[in-house]
Amino acid sequence: MAPIAACAQLNPTPSTESDGAERVSFVTADGITLRGHLYGHGSTGVILAHMYPADQQDWADFARVLAANGYRALTFDFRGFSESEGSAGVEFADRDLQAAYGFMRPKVDRIFLAGASMGADASILVAVHQPVAGLICISTPIRFRGLDVEDAITHIHAPLLLITSAQDSLVTGESEALLLRASKPRALKTFPGHAHGTALLYGPYAADLQRLMLTFIRDHDAHTGGSDH
Repeated sequence: MAPIAACAQLNPTPSTESDGAERVSFVTADGITLRGHLYGHGSTGVILAHMYPADQQDWADFARVLAANGYRALTFDFRGFSESEGSAGVEFADRDLQAAYGFMRPKVDRIFLAGASMGADASILVAVHQPVAGLICISTPIRFRGLDVEDAITHIHAPLLLITSAQDSLVTGESEALLLRASKPRALKTFPGHAHGTALLYGPYAADLQRLMLTFIRDHDAHTGGSDH
């Protein structure tokens, strides 16, 4: 997919891959090594959390878009997925995302979290305890395999963007229910169709979704004044 805004190409260095990404790893509180890819440069970071049962590659295109627009983006695999170690355990997704947050925190001034499905739940749970500049949640289940965000969503005070598909049977009505429980500022965008999670990034509304997320980040990055909410 083409970048939303035109900007200079990144110049790979010996420590980067051909697309400008750097291979990185970090360790969770319970000793599991997770592996990811760090894209771009800048004082604002965006951590991209994948859905179940996909992996970080679903976010790679948007990570490149973010890098091209002056942001530092991190993709990573939750435990038991693709490049990371350990056995898959959805109930530990927030612990894994917390490790990603800890890895990114010293590198940037502020952090946005963007997650799909399982990754959205993990993002909400982490944002309860850590300062974030904003939160993007795609196809968010209220409960999923040990993750529960029904109460947690009420404790989020950062700007929140919920995104869903009108006929996504996996999370019917759940984004709407979370919107009602969330504090302002919050918004909900519903796309036509059945696509769930990061499948939206590869469907007919991919460009619209990328533009929506990038605009949300830009708008709320400007409002931070260099510090997190």
